[in-house]
Amino acid sequence: MVPVAGDYAWSSYRQRIGEEDRWIDLDPAYLDLADNESDRRARYTRFVEQGVPEQELSLVREALQRGQLTGNQRFVDAVEQIIGCRIERRRPGRPSSRRA
Repeated sequence: MVPVAGDYAWSSYRQRIGEEDRWIDLDPAYLDLADNESDRRARYTRFVEQGVPEQELSLVREALQRGQLTGNQRFVDAVEQIIGCRIERRRPGRPSSRRA
């Protein structure tokens, strides 16, 4: 997408750190970062600047390419329950054309 979160047009980052007027609702995870807004913004900025480790990015990219979820079995079961559809892990590539 973009190297810096604030550069993405649809990011809430600039609102959260006070660079733009805020019209978004603040989620509990953001509010739990600190007791006051200035500390919260500083912690959020440090968190975002850490980025995502390359190993996690690779895992997510590969799962997206395969149409699979990333998460433990409990997470997969919960998603299957919500969407009403079974999600199976499939081997990469086309199915074998050999007939049994």
